[in-house]
Amino acid sequence: VEKFLPDHIKAVKESGHIVVWTCDPMHGNTKVTSSGVKTRYFNSIIEELSKVIHIHKNNASKLNGVHFELTGEGVTECIGGSMELSQVDLEQNYKTYCDPRLNYEQSLDVAFLIAKYCEKERNESLPAL
Repeated sequence: VEKFLPDHIKAVKESGHIVVWTCDPMHGNTKVTSSGVKTRYFNSIIEELSKVIHIHKNNASKLNGVHFELTGEGVTECIGGSMELSQVDLEQNYKTYCDPRLNYEQSLDVAFLIAKYCEKERNESLPAL
């Protein structure tokens, strides 16, 4: 994202088109373990999302949406998050037939991180009383 996104933002601005920027930090972060299991690392997902948010901010643009594969179930398909799932935990409740999903707790982790960022941005833009 660091290499290509700034120039894409610039080109779209120069074109005059109105776009809705979204980020999908899931697909580029799919890995295969040494035992052949597809997974994703929570920290890699958050790192990519953070970079995209900051690149948009630094280029006077705004990220408008995000895409996550997630479930409300207690699956163990992605590594990390506040549950501190590890590669060993994948075999506990790995259910996906396609792509690894964030489980309910990892999904909440992401939601709260995004909410905290938005709150911080909102508070910084408010005039001082």
